[in-house]
Formats: sequence, C-alpha cells, structure tokens
Amino acid sequence: MQNKPEAAALAQAIPEAKNVKFLAEGGFKAVYEAEICGIKEALKAIFIPEEADQPEARVEIGKRVTREIESLQTLTSPYVVKLGSLSPRACQISGHEYIVYSEEFLDGPTLRDRLRSGYQPSFAECQALLRCLFQLVAELKASDLIHRDIKPGNIVEVGSDERPFVVLDLGVAFKLYSTPITLNPEMRQGTLPYMAPEMFQPHFREMLDYRSDLYSAAVTVYEYAAGTHPIARRGEDDFTTMYRIARMKPAPLAQHRSDLPASFCQIVDQMIRKKPALRPSNIGALLKQLEVVA
Repeated sequence: MQNKPEAAALAQAIPEAKNVKFLAEGGFKAVYEAEICGIKEALKAIFIPEEADQPEARVEIGKRVTREIESLQTLTSPYVVKLGSLSPRACQISGHEYIVYSEEFLDGPTLRDRLRSGYQPSFAECQALLRCLFQLVAELKASDLIHRDIKPGNIVEVGSDERPFVVLDLGVAFKLYSTPITLNPEMRQGTLPYMAPEMFQPHFREMLDYRSDLYSAAVTVYEYAAGTHPIARRGEDDFTTMYRIARMKPAPLAQHRSDLPASFCQIVDQMIRKKPALRPSNIGALLKQLEVVA
C-alpha cells in the first residue's frame, strides 16, 4: 500500500482506537486490529492521493469507499462482514489524507490461509461454503450489486453454525443501473484468476450480472476443495491466465476429489462454464440441489 500509516500514528489520529496492530494491506488500503470501546474491531485506513498528483484516483477511491459503506449498511446477510462502531472519518496522518472506519473483527483463517497450509476440507465444509456463497450472491443480486472479488483471500472461516464463512471487502463492488465509478472504461476490477470469462469481452460492463459472482464463487469452492486452482497456474503471466480463463476447460472437480459426491462436483463444474448462459442461474434451485446432495 502506498503511504501505509504506522500503527502508532493511526492510534494517535483515532483516539478511540487502542492497541492498534497492523494486519494486512492491499492497493490503497491497510487493515489493523484495534480495540474500540473495549471491543476488538478491524480498523481500515484508505489512502486518498493528493489531488495534484492523482486527481482521478482521488475521486474514484472516495466514491468506492462510499459505495462499500452504503452496501454494507444495506445488506443483511450473515455471510458478509458487518460495519463496526467507528463511522467513516477523514483524517491526516503523517502529512497524508485517509478515510478511516471500522468493521467487525472476524477471528478465523481466510481460505487462502487454509490453502497455504495444505488443509483439505471435508464435504460438509465445502457444502457449507457453497451454500453461504449462493445465499450471499442472491442478496447481492436483489440489491443490484456484483461483488466482483469473491476469492479465497476475501473469505474468513468463522466456524459457527450461523456463520460458517463470511465474505469481506466490497471495495470494488459494481452497482447495476448506476453511474460507473471506474473512470477508465477499460479497467477490469477484481483479481485476475477469479474473474469470469465475460470480463475480457470488449463491452464487458454491459454483460456483467450476478452470474459472474456465481462463477467466482464456484472457482473459489473448487480451489478450496481441490487444493489447486481450476484454471490459473502459479508463476504464469497475466496474458496466459486470461487465455486459460477464456479458452481452456478445467478438469472436473471429481478428478481431484473423488471422495466428494458426484452431484456436488457437477454443480461446481457447471458454474465454471465459459458462457454465462450455460451456467445454472436460478439460485433458489441451486440451493435445493445442494441440500439433497449426499
């Protein structure tokens, strides 16, 4: 992250935040653990570039923060992160401008952490993960939102019966029927290995809908279950990855996990089809299919 604030400087700028500890960073954002009013929360600091240096980026980042917060205020799903007690505020830290706010602190590993450890989930875990993602995408769809960045690094395994898995980060969410936030119309927001093939079409914004999130969800479940990405390969360049996503058919999930029910593997495989029209799109029917898998 550019101009990542030191934990001590952030604590000085936000007096309510105690015992601030750095957790992670990416793009224009850094995340910290902090105690606010005696409760552990995740403190987010978003860097706002100087207007003279990056005027377009400054406007875009500000709009993205606003959209993310408005979306989190609207969504009621237990499978998406909740806002914390610290409302967004602009502040100066070490001569730079930031927007700072808090979210709930989710105490658990991300799916990316699990994958790095070589962990192999049970069928019950894979089923619960896909169920959570289907239900969240259904609510996003009802709110005319597309997450655009469902991936293992953005999903925390909470482990409770009510919230087995929780999705983070709506920072690049796309709002249908609204003015685009991304000022460069050629820019594709998200994380390349989890982007749906339609994202690489010339007029991709006109093609985007919730089926793109269903695709990303299925790729994530496939990778979590198999321990390997269905399409992307480590160390390859972006153009090769894009070619694979657009053209290459992944091996069936059952080839990696023969112990999983065939009907479950088929649901995941169908969601990774290249053309949106060929992916099952009735989320209610998908959830019913998922429940009878054995």
